Amino acid sequence: MTQPPTDLLTDIPAIHRRPDGVIRVGGPDRIGYLHSLLSQDVEGTRPGDVAEFLYLDAKGEHLAAGTLVVHAEHVLLLVPSDIVAEIADRLDRFRFMMQVEVTDMTGEWSLASLRGPGEVDAPGARSQPGTAAPHGEGLVIRDRDGGVDLLGPTSWVDDRVEELVEDRGLPLASAEDWERHRIATGRPGWGSEITAGRRTQELGLLPTHVHLRKGCYPGQESIAKIFNLGRPRRALAVVETDQALAAGDSLGEGRRPGEVTSAAATGDGRTVAMALLPLVDGELPETVETPGGVVRVRARVGAGLPLRGA
Repeated sequence: MTQPPTDLLTDIPAIHRRPDGVIRVGGPDRIGYLHSLLSQDVEGTRPGDVAEFLYLDAKGEHLAAGTLVVHAEHVLLLVPSDIVAEIADRLDRFRFMMQVEVTDMTGEWSLASLRGPGEVDAPGARSQPGTAAPHGEGLVIRDRDGGVDLLGPTSWVDDRVEELVEDRGLPLASAEDWERHRIATGRPGWGSEITAGRRTQELGLLPTHVHLRKGCYPGQESIAKIFNLGRPRRALAVVETDQALAAGDSLGEGRRPGEVTSAAATGDGRTVAMALLPLVDGELPETVETPGGVVRVRARVGAGLPLRGA
């Protein structure tokens, strides 16, 4: 008899302590400064708004990808821990005469994420996706897919996690659990999917990370050019198979086969992965034949989501 799936975060609600870095940007010019650098319409935000963003160079290469959280007195940027010091330094160096204060809060502030099948809940969480609500010393964020993030001083996050574990019996998820959940839900990862030479459009990041009508910012011309042409040659997809896959594996044959960018084993013996696949007449195939068996294409990353500002 087949056992039901038991993967933490995907099938069973669980909480994961994430290693993301936290940068605080304050000062009276903070909104205009970040608006001039990031791919989102920061000037159109209000306290409590949450949005994913890209920080690009002039050629459209990704310098960072993360989440911004707007507070009444500052903006918090959540970015991968391995680039947080570099991004904080860049933000501080390029502010010139603007009244902006950049502080790396990593270590002092922490992030924990509660996920499960469908929408989950935690004290203080609003129902509207992409919003943050003050709760004690920290913030409770409602993720765009229904999850909840706890962001605040490390001691505050520690206490909230302990309450959820003891009072609600939630298990703690590992980094491997988080990676499997990230892949299964089609969230491109820094260093795995979001790497040098890969464009925003092919990674499916336009709907979630970019506002198409905002003014000039580094990399905007590159994004606009490819968007207006509308002809990416490949697209990022979530795939699954009964065989083992690993990052770097080729999918299919020909001059430009697909490429696995990240993969994880599931509790029921399958592999779920993300892969860049060539498009045929603008569409992804339903399956890809490989020597080890058939790989099924579950979804194109970003498909069906509205484009901001389009």
